[in-house]
Amino acid sequence: MNMKLIPHIVLMSALLLLISCSKDFLKRVPEDFISPDNYLTNEAQAEILLNGVYNCLDFIGTTNENQRMFPVHFDTMSDDVFDAQPWHNTTEWARGQGNPNSPWARWKWDLNYQGVARANVFLTSIAKVDLKSNNTKRYAGEAKFLRAWFYNDLATYYGDIPLILLPGDLSNSQPSRTPKVQVVAQILKDLDEAIEVLPLKYDNDRDRGRITKGAAMGFKARVLLYNSQWEKAAAAAKAVMDLGVYSLYPDYQGLFLEKNEASVDQEIMLQVFYTPDIMPSFLYYPIGEYPAFSPTLELVNAYYMKNGLPIDNAKSGYDPKNPHMNRDPRLNATVFYPGCRYLNFMIKAPDPAVSKDSILIPTWLLNVSGFRAKKHFDGTLTAATKEGRNKYFLRYAEVLLTYAEAENEANGPANAYGAIDQLRRRVAMTTLTQAMPGMSKEEMRKVVRNERRVELAFEGLRLPDIWRWRIGPEVMVNVHGYDNTKLITYPGDGMGTSNFWKYESLVIDNRQFNPARDYLWPIPQSEINSNPNMVQNPGYY
Repeated sequence: MNMKLIPHIVLMSALLLLISCSKDFLKRVPEDFISPDNYLTNEAQAEILLNGVYNCLDFIGTTNENQRMFPVHFDTMSDDVFDAQPWHNTTEWARGQGNPNSPWARWKWDLNYQGVARANVFLTSIAKVDLKSNNTKRYAGEAKFLRAWFYNDLATYYGDIPLILLPGDLSNSQPSRTPKVQVVAQILKDLDEAIEVLPLKYDNDRDRGRITKGAAMGFKARVLLYNSQWEKAAAAAKAVMDLGVYSLYPDYQGLFLEKNEASVDQEIMLQVFYTPDIMPSFLYYPIGEYPAFSPTLELVNAYYMKNGLPIDNAKSGYDPKNPHMNRDPRLNATVFYPGCRYLNFMIKAPDPAVSKDSILIPTWLLNVSGFRAKKHFDGTLTAATKEGRNKYFLRYAEVLLTYAEAENEANGPANAYGAIDQLRRRVAMTTLTQAMPGMSKEEMRKVVRNERRVELAFEGLRLPDIWRWRIGPEVMVNVHGYDNTKLITYPGDGMGTSNFWKYESLVIDNRQFNPARDYLWPIPQSEINSNPNMVQNPGYY
């Protein structure tokens, strides 16, 4: 016998002996193998699995700072903001240069479908077990809301998308695209079923932040609005208003500061929680650390005067030599303009050891547009890791705007006035009823759209609004800012007035918009490559 074969013969004999010891050897499952079928056996496990679905609301845990900028940085893809730093991967979209290999096209697609997959696993698993818990229906309602959220985001950005309602396996690993109308129908079905079982509030503080009935109702109103179902959207928003649970937080600027987060639940309907040091939100990065996040002059000019009239109205009192005086108070709460008081401890501007409200700001802090973001910004931070500012995804102010827009489109302007009046009273601004009575439907449409723009600035909703209103060619054009060489520095009086400045505008970014292509994002190229049934959106190659 060949001596080289002996070790192989011994090994084969041992394997045969082991196999012959049990007829069920090939049928056995490892006892320590965890699957959805044997994992979900108690309520604690259900909550852990459900928390995994919640995690897909935001880019939690990523080490990529540019992904953490969601949703604030999405406004740099619109006409409201310009980002001069291309490595943030948003500027290309504003310039009409986004493509199937762009990072955000892949990131958004992947995160949402990860959430869908987790929701499907959870819903399938919880339907198979009896947890002996009164919370089982509620858990399913939360998961259905989240699945609806992920699918709405996908349908908004990509149009027709694969609709998958069961855990993935070989039978559905290469799905085709489902018509958007069918996806929306499923979204609304999930939301209706969630609304039926979700509570109005949670008594246990450890459940703060979980989906409530009101959040599901408010999100349903958004979905209906986005799909031009005007009468249903108005009714859905009115149902939220009639709950008597929500109201506007009295301080618009304070609403977006971390120090007030414990008291804003009256308005914030959906948010993702962050904790300093443990899990910072890093919102400071895109708006406070670099001269990157530059609000445009187009956005600033969208703010009306405090008397409720647009700046191009001859009766408004607008003064082009002192353009930021007597404006809608939300302007001062949202944007640092030349002459504003400014404090940023992290970059020592101004040096907090000298003054906490000094206004001698160096020219480079003006940004390329002459403006900086004030909304979301906390100048008292001493380190980015100390920022625990929660990210808001749905608030009651949006519900009021949804009602105003949908009601105007469905029935005319009469009932839209009251919703807008609430928003203006919050900031001590002349109401719409007083400032512009007797408007036509078309006039109200213009006002409501503008109201959405200024109220929801820097909240990631401007781009979907541009798309659904089909106004891309009109607004996605070259954007402007102030010529900083005519401002020199920030030496003003703290209110934005000076005898030495010249407010002269100039183009800060060249934009283009292709209406045959740019109302949707492309399907990620990686998805096209891996799935022969996936068809690309028109105009993308």
